[in-house]
Amino acid sequence: MSEKILIIGKNSNIAKEFLEMVGPEYQILKPSKKQWNMENLNFSKEQNNLIKQSNRILLLQSVISDKKFINRKDIDIIKQIKVNLLSVIKICEIALKFNKNVKIIVIGSESGFKGSYDISYALTKTSIHKYVEEKRISYPDQQLLCIAPSTIVDTGITLRRHDQNNVKRSIQDNPKKRGILSKEIAKLIFSLFFEQSNYLNNIVIRFDGGKFSRMKT
Repeated sequence: MSEKILIIGKNSNIAKEFLEMVGPEYQILKPSKKQWNMENLNFSKEQNNLIKQSNRILLLQSVISDKKFINRKDIDIIKQIKVNLLSVIKICEIALKFNKNVKIIVIGSESGFKGSYDISYALTKTSIHKYVEEKRISYPDQQLLCIAPSTIVDTGITLRRHDQNNVKRSIQDNPKKRGILSKEIAKLIFSLFFEQSNYLNNIVIRFDGGKFSRMKT
């Protein structure tokens, strides 16, 4: 029986790059947004079963707004918190309770450390980072990790941003003088899922090119 990989956020470039690397021996479960509405915290029986049966879970879906916080409607902020934070935590809680061998990777963000023009987005990422660091696994073969990338230059979230000047400035300020590619994140996910020791646990990996280093020669 093949192992199952559950991917929430299958349309992201990261998911597409990751799937190019995964062999046919794995069964890929990639529900659409219509099939799995992250705004709804009342998971169906089918959703619960998918979580319990999946050996690896990749949580990519995220919502960011281009509006100022004070100009946003309450309902939009609440939806964002459900998608970015509450549903993610619920998936993790179910998986860690019922699957002794599950490996979970959540995509965070550098905004969880430095903030963002979208305040509620940044706060949800900060909370996810803290959850991953503090949530104790239930069984020794489980693994819970988070990747917090800097500017991903080939994702919809970045390309749709209205403040492209800020994006360019952020990239220029990076010691690497470039943004990160979805394929690079996908390679790290593949390594963490299939190659690295599972002793690596409860950490947020800052995948930012050393952007926040301060000591200069």
